[in-house]
Amino acid sequence: MKIAKRTAAVVVFTVLLVGIMAGVNWLFQMKDVDGCYPVQMFYKQEKNTVDVLCLGSSHTYTNINPAVLWDEYGIASYNLAGSNQPLWNTYYYFKEALKYQTPELAVVDVYRAIETEDYQEEARIVMNTFGLRYSKDWAENLEVSLSPNASYMDYFLRFPVYHSRYQELKQMDFQLYNGDVNRENYKGFNLKSVSTTAFGGYPDVSSVTEVGEMTEKTQEYLEKIIVLAQENDVPLLLVSAPYMGGVLEDKEIYNQVEQIAAAYGVEFIDFNEHYTDIGLDLERDFAEWSHLNYDGSEKYTRYLGKLIEEHYEVSDRRGDVRYASWEKNARFYEKQAANVALTKSETKEEYFKKLFAESGRYTICINIAGDMKQKDKKKLGKLLKKYDMDMDENSTWIFKGGELLYSLPVDKKITEDSLFYKNLGSGSISVSVEMGYDDVRGVFPYKKIVVEGTSCNAAERGINILVYDNEFQSVVDNVGLNADNNYEFCRY
Repeated sequence: MKIAKRTAAVVVFTVLLVGIMAGVNWLFQMKDVDGCYPVQMFYKQEKNTVDVLCLGSSHTYTNINPAVLWDEYGIASYNLAGSNQPLWNTYYYFKEALKYQTPELAVVDVYRAIETEDYQEEARIVMNTFGLRYSKDWAENLEVSLSPNASYMDYFLRFPVYHSRYQELKQMDFQLYNGDVNRENYKGFNLKSVSTTAFGGYPDVSSVTEVGEMTEKTQEYLEKIIVLAQENDVPLLLVSAPYMGGVLEDKEIYNQVEQIAAAYGVEFIDFNEHYTDIGLDLERDFAEWSHLNYDGSEKYTRYLGKLIEEHYEVSDRRGDVRYASWEKNARFYEKQAANVALTKSETKEEYFKKLFAESGRYTICINIAGDMKQKDKKKLGKLLKKYDMDMDENSTWIFKGGELLYSLPVDKKITEDSLFYKNLGSGSISVSVEMGYDDVRGVFPYKKIVVEGTSCNAAERGINILVYDNEFQSVVDNVGLNADNNYEFCRY
């Protein structure tokens, strides 16, 4: 009996220990959206539902938009990619994917064919290996990724590499899906490139006819990718997405890619030869020298999808209940795009039109700041009245889901300790009183509006607007119309 009790105690202790260690490992593991997370979420896709598998570096996960491929062509695609991913990691990503999916087409962006080193720094190695499940292939992937001086066992066990992350843990680390409200519908596209950089002209890649020479290791794995596709009867399309920096230098390597692809009977398209065909706008569609922004990605994806539709046999899954998550992802992106489009409004009229078109999704705080002169009220008051706000009556309005939650009359004295407070799910919104000071008024009370820890005070004098997305549980915009600068937008 005693032996049985001891055995049971040992078993319970072991189970608890394993459970605790698994929980600690889950908490501390890397969940980066530019590496590990897309792989972790790939495993959650229903088996044999990914028809177009997109592989490569950030040129894949920021430029190819699965929502556009779905809406325009009914293509069920997934971006299985990592930041600065060399082709040896892409090969093992591809190999791992084929254990779970039978794609009708693989699209591989070969930007990292320009790789000049055989090994990358620790952060890139982690991003491009740690998301994968343990397997013989994963061990090989790690072996070819690590330099001879690196500790293979530390990387193999993983925990020794990221055990010190306790200093970097964020709220997202404690949440399922890293707090991503898209959850299992995520398809590997990261809407990170929302900025805009204007360029003066396109590089003329047609002028580069020389054939470069990629590293021996890179060429080896490019050919392994091609052979892997052919051995598994997966049609393969090699691409290079459009970008602006270093294209002429890189073109020599792409000429070699083209030669290798031709030798294997595989198509390669350098989209740096198709800027105008795609319809890219030099002033609006590039995030920076290396990536398209979300506008540019829509154009590129639309062009790529048309090419796939015309030259490859890929199923249209729209209306198929097994692919409901692609439809949900497309609608999720539609809301993301609307949020970004709001922040890119060029006039105050356009801004308010977009803002109140989506008011059912938002909590909107609008606050008049500073002493508004009669001319300011005349110019801004007419705009606000279109949306049932009267500057002569109130100075603050808070809307949620299209309904007015709170307003503060112009003549109301600001003396209360707390004027307004409301929970917003993960956070809160409040209007409170604080004391300020300036040389003219001395000490004076002023309203402080805070949403999710963000203060609505972009402009000292004018109209301040803070927009919170109730579904995404995040601040969309914090902007002011500056009365001292012709009502131009100002942001922190």
